[in-house]
Amino acid sequence: MIWKEEEEDIISENKKNFHLPAPKMPLPGHAESYNPPDEYLMTEEEIEKMLDLDPLERQYDFIPKKYDSLRHVQGYNNFIRERFERCLDLYLCPRKLKRRLNIDPNTLIPRLPKPSELKPYPNSLCLQYLGHEGKIRGLSLSSDGQYLASCSDDKTVRIWEVETCLCRYHWSFQSPVIGVEWNPNPSHHILAVLVNTQIVFINTGTGDKDDMEITETLFTTLEAKARGEEEERESEDEEEEEEEGEKEREKEKMKAVW
Repeated sequence: MIWKEEEEDIISENKKNFHLPAPKMPLPGHAESYNPPDEYLMTEEEIEKMLDLDPLERQYDFIPKKYDSLRHVQGYNNFIRERFERCLDLYLCPRKLKRRLNIDPNTLIPRLPKPSELKPYPNSLCLQYLGHEGKIRGLSLSSDGQYLASCSDDKTVRIWEVETCLCRYHWSFQSPVIGVEWNPNPSHHILAVLVNTQIVFINTGTGDKDDMEITETLFTTLEAKARGEEEERESEDEEEEEEEGEKEREKEKMKAVW
């Protein structure tokens, strides 16, 4: 290669003044203490299981024991062998020269664009929805994003076309409208309106023929249920009135007998 000779010269110069620290031994743990906690002490069964295992598979190279003081600790049988293995590790350990890339961390961070570079974007008033005479209390967008519903203190609810700002529908009430919300189901074009302490459901009529039929059937079923409940209540009230009338008649008869 073209740059091979120069690269080798740089590496050879760095090797002269390069120093790798020797590998460090792991620090002793609780099990290697002369007074280890009770949970590190092994029972006779655990000692037998550990001795049956291969030396490479054992958790410890020794059996943890507990002594009253450091003077009572006996000599370690494998001390000379482990020191010899440690010396072998020190001068036979392979040393590798790792080449690091000098990269500026600031170059890894992407550059944020300036606001002037993001143009064109809307920086002026484009659309106005004019019609309400009081404060706007609530806004709700239809599931298809085509219509916008708004309510105000002027006791009105309006439905607007989002693109043209045209007021398509308009409803008036006797008290200020506090909130408004579209039905999230796209097949039911229903608007929930909070008027004072009452909730009013409005058929907006903004869908196609199929959706209109579905919403109309839904309203008719709800009206039929409401009428049935009212008739049941009226029949129950009439029965209660008849029972009270019979009780009063019986009382009058008893008084007449006495």
